[in-house]
Amino acid sequence: MPEISQPRFQDMSVRLPVFDPKLPLDVDLDGYMLQAMRIAADDFLNADPTGLPCEDKQVSHRYRAVRQGDVIFVRIDFKPENCGWTLGLLDAGVTYAIGVDGRILRREADGSGPF
Repeated sequence: MPEISQPRFQDMSVRLPVFDPKLPLDVDLDGYMLQAMRIAADDFLNADPTGLPCEDKQVSHRYRAVRQGDVIFVRIDFKPENCGWTLGLLDAGVTYAIGVDGRILRREADGSGPF
């Protein structure tokens, strides 16, 4: 297992939950799903948010995924609330098909078709 670097300062007031079967989770992904979502996010949006407007940052989007056999379908949509907006953008989403081997099999942007 690789060595994990620790932050210089830790906020000891943050209480870590105990991850047990009774803890309700927001997300439970396997490694293939996480890999597919990361590949899609990095392909669609720049992974480095430095200097980007809010709507172009990965954290300003919603990610959904479903697995069918060896293909994972990932949907990415702009989430205006993450930028403090009340209205969204038209044609601001994309759908990917990504193999468990990490290859992008297909991608299609709203209003533009394949790219």
